Order: sequence, then structure tokens, then C-alpha cells
Amino acid sequence: MMKFKIHYPFVIAAGISLFLPLKLRAQLLNGKDLTMGSSINTSGKTLQDASRIGRTSGAKAPEFQELYDYEVSAKNLVSATFPYQMLLHKAYVIMLAEQKIINHKEAKDILNGLLKVDKLAIANPSLQVYLPYEAQLIKEIGNVGGKMHIGRSRNDLDNTTNRLFLRDQLLEVIESVINLRKAIQAKALDHLQTVMVIYTHRKEAQPGTLAHYLTAIDESLAKNLERYLQLYERIDQCPLGSGASGGTSWALNRYRVADLLGFNQLVVNTIEGVAGWDHIAEFASDNAIFMSDLSRLASEIQLWSTDEYNSVELNNSYAGISSMMPQKKNPDALERTRKAASITIGQLMSVLTSLNSIEYQHSGVRVMLEPKALDALLAATHTMTGVVSTLQVNKETMLRYARENFSTMTDLADLLVRNTNLDFRDAHEVIASVVGQAITEKKTADQITLKMIQTAAKKRLGHELTISEKQLQAALDPVQSVAHKTGPGMPAISPVMEMISTGQKDVVTKALWLEKQKVHLNRKNIELMELVKEYCQ
Repeated sequence: MMKFKIHYPFVIAAGISLFLPLKLRAQLLNGKDLTMGSSINTSGKTLQDASRIGRTSGAKAPEFQELYDYEVSAKNLVSATFPYQMLLHKAYVIMLAEQKIINHKEAKDILNGLLKVDKLAIANPSLQVYLPYEAQLIKEIGNVGGKMHIGRSRNDLDNTTNRLFLRDQLLEVIESVINLRKAIQAKALDHLQTVMVIYTHRKEAQPGTLAHYLTAIDESLAKNLERYLQLYERIDQCPLGSGASGGTSWALNRYRVADLLGFNQLVVNTIEGVAGWDHIAEFASDNAIFMSDLSRLASEIQLWSTDEYNSVELNNSYAGISSMMPQKKNPDALERTRKAASITIGQLMSVLTSLNSIEYQHSGVRVMLEPKALDALLAATHTMTGVVSTLQVNKETMLRYARENFSTMTDLADLLVRNTNLDFRDAHEVIASVVGQAITEKKTADQITLKMIQTAAKKRLGHELTISEKQLQAALDPVQSVAHKTGPGMPAISPVMEMISTGQKDVVTKALWLEKQKVHLNRKNIELMELVKEYCQ
């Protein structure tokens, strides 16, 4: 995937502040926090080094460290969106000049003044709020600085800035989900024949494979990804020019400023431009749905990793220790992922509660998507990608459980129906009786005998059933059970391979879409940079 990197001081000098897609966040200068001016990871690295003792003495995975860093970051919505505000001002001033609302010299003076104030605001975060920022601009270049705000309000300014921020954040989320799906698909290909128990109600249900389970997760993630792509169309709309809500008599070119900022279309209605926040609720909702799915995966892996299941082993780089108990290897990455899901769901509740209490007009009551919730999601997604990629699977243990714990009993009931013309309900009751006897006698499923079945059949039906020992053993074998389930979406190798192939094609399509958006935004930002340089000469 293409990576775009521009040194920050050069960007400021050109009048464009760290505009690059997927990188335009609060961390502006080589991982520096905008509000603190110090490396976010400095304290995290110290904590990491101190905690890597005991059974997890190896290095912590960088993406796992993200799950710690976001909690202590000083980043807030103002600092996270300020780079976009800097970008917006420059595009708006150029549009005003092109529309002859201000002259070329005024535009030049304002743009040069913006470059100065940008640097001051990075050093002094109190200037990142608009009115202090504008006051500083007027202080630097005189009253001409006040012309920058012709025809606009903080209402449409803030909503546009927020959309720019959310647009880049959404692209980061989409990229992270694509990478997670790639990891899941790769792991599935490695485990097409890894037979395991499929559970319902946390009780053994039927035999399946790990690949079959992982393709279920991938199918769920595909729906999440589709929702995010649809959301992008609704976020990629420019409300600038809406004014306070009723527009303006100034001859603004809303389409031009939208194009300069890389937007694909307008939020047409000016009231909707400042009062419409459904895209925020939709983003929060999509995040909550996605993180709920991710949390369920983390929860399942955590369950499988217990000593009682012993079906998977978490890589040490995603685990933690106990400060007291030497034997402990805690599934910290999984638990922190589930915690991140709770934060994301809580953010949705905050957004919906605030929107529910506002009339259809601009209001400060609204709750925006906070950087911390978005960073939690990204950290969790990056972490789970690493967890899945490095997960050690105990195939023999999984197969043993499938042989021993009655997951093949439906196959056994089906055998009775096929071979003896028995109705399924009677077959179900006969096998249920056999299971009850086996449990009482402390036998595992693979120890069920023909005699046990005939005894149960005679008691239920009044006669024995005609089945052979070979047929019984075939029905009890989870490997054969899986191999016989060849219908669409079932666990045999052929349908699972088809699902993996479908998922891989979808990921390629989505990755191409993502690259197209990144290239488009990068190109628009470069074009804007060149315009600013021309005006500033």
C-alpha cells in the first residue's frame, strides 16, 4: 500500500498542515502530541520495559502497546481537529479570492498570516480554538485578518473541520479492518482440516473446523466493512458555506471550496449543514457494531486459551503477567480489546442521547466522536490482527474434544433416520438416552457402543435397530462428520475454501477502493499546497 510522508515544518511553510490521509491526527511531528509537545510513546515504552518480566519477558507487540497509549494520551477533539482547521482556512481564503470577495493582496496577507499563527498555535494550544486563533491572526496582520471569516460561521466551520477529521479517521478504520480480514483469511487457510467443536450456549454442539469458524468471523467483518464504505459517502460531504444555518448573501462558491478540501459533494441544505449530525451517530453505531463483533472474537479466544480448554496459546508479545503469581500468563490483549469495545459502545450512547435532546438546529449540546474512542477502536483492531496472526493452535486437543464430548450425536441420530427409516424425533430421543447413560457411566462419546444404542432403542421403540459397528464408528468420527457437510457455507473443505476465496476477492476490491481515496485526497492536498505557495510568493 502506498505511503505518503511529508516533513511537518515543510508542510507548515507551504501553508498546509499535515494533511495526509490516515496520518492527519493529533500526532503532528514524528509521533508528537499536539497539546503536550512530547512523544506519546515515551512513558509507554518505560512502562512496557518494566512490565516485560516473568513468563512474558519478550518484547510487547507495538500494536498491543497502542492499547495502553490511548488511555494516557492528552489528545482531545480540539487538538485532533486543529490540523484540519488550518487546512480549511487556507482553502476558504483561496475561494474568497477567486470569487473576488477579497483581492489577491488581501488573500496573500491572510495566508502568510495563517502560516505564522499556525506555528504559534502549535506551541500554544489555547490558540487552537477559532476565536482566539482569529484574534491572533488580526494581531499579526491587522484588520484584514477579519475578512477570512466573511460568509461563514463557526457552525459550518466546526462541522466541516469535524467531517475532515472523521473522513481520515474512517479511512484508518477501513484500512485496519481490511488488514484484520487478511489475517483471519490467512489463518483460516492454515486450518482447513483443524477439526474442533462448534459451541452453542457455551456447550458443545457439532463438529466443525477452525477455518469454518474464522470464515464466519470474516463474513461478519465483511458486513462491517461494507457499512463503513457506505458511511464514507455520507461523511464525504462539505457543509462549508451554510453559515450559521441560513446561508449568506455573499457569492461563495461552495462547490469550489468543497473541491479544494477533497470533498466529493455538498451537504446541500444549509440547515442540514450545521444541524445534521446523523453521520456522527452512524459512525458511532458502525463502530459499536464492529467492536461488539471484535469483542466476541476476543472473548472466544480468551475462553479457548484457558488451561481448561487448552485449545490455543496466545503469543507472549500479547500477554501480561501477575506481579505476585509466577505461573500467570494473562490474556491482556484480549481483555483490553473487550474494554475498548465498551468504550466504543459508551460513545454511541453519549452521541445518541445528546442528539435525542436537541431540536433540529445547531446546538452545543451535541456530543462528537472523541479521539479516544476512535483510538481505542484502532488499537484494538491492530492488536487483534496481531493476535490472530501469531495465535498458536493446539490441533490435537481440539480434535480430542470433538471426539470425546458428544458433538457428533446429531450425526448419530441422522444415522438412525437414514438406515432404519426412523423419524427424527424418535432417533433424537434414543440418542439422548444413550448420552445420558454414557455420562452416568463416565464414558466419552467415542466409547459409545452398539449395545448402548440397542438398549435405548428397545426401551423407546420396543425393538432393536439395524446398524453396524462400522456405521457407528463413522458417525462418531468428527473428521468424517465435517467431510460430509459439503453444502454452501458448511465446514467441509470445499465450501470453506469457496468462502475464503470470496472473502479474499472482497478484500482486494475494498483495498483498491481505499487506495483510490487516499490517492485522491493526497492529490487534492498537493494541489491546494501549490495554490497556497503561489499566493504567498
